[in-house]
Parts: sequence; structure tokens; C-alpha cells
Amino acid sequence: MSHPNGYTKEMIKEMLGSSWPEMTGESGNVTRRRIGNEIRAGIRKKKPFPTAESRAKLPNFDENGKYIYPEGSGFNYMDYVNSHGGIENNKVS
Repeated sequence: MSHPNGYTKEMIKEMLGSSWPEMTGESGNVTRRRIGNEIRAGIRKKKPFPTAESRAKLPNFDENGKYIYPEGSGFNYMDYVNSHGGIENNKVS
């Protein structure tokens, strides 16, 4: 079978030598599609979202399962505005 560029598949494989790609398994997209189909068909179960009780056992969460933010990690909008020249210099239009 001849290709439009004049080379056959065997000729291209011979020219490429060891750099000819060999598929060892499924590609990433095929894997993702297969897992999605298995989940929708009920063959594979979704990973459960962690409950508040399971999160409460982790070090960064309180007894109610809420995340404890580190000290000084918040964002203050007025500090941001004032550091950029105040409200009069932050006009949208």
C-alpha cells in the first residue's frame, strides 16, 4: 500500500528504527473514557467524599470537620485597595 508521500508503513518503520513508537497499553484518554464508562455502568464505584467525622481525625481540621486556616493566611480587601493607591485610583471605567 503506497502513501501519498511515496513511503509505505514498512519503509517508514525501517527509517525510524528504534524510535518507532510501540503502544504498550492504552493511552490516557482511552483510560479516562474506560473508567468513566465503568463508573456509569455501575462496575466501578466512585470514591466517597470524606465525611466530617473522617476529616475531624486529620491534623488541619477541627472536631466538626472544618478546615483550620493558618494564622495570617486571610485576605483583607481594604488592605489590598490601600496598598494600590486607595479607592480613588481603583476606578473600573
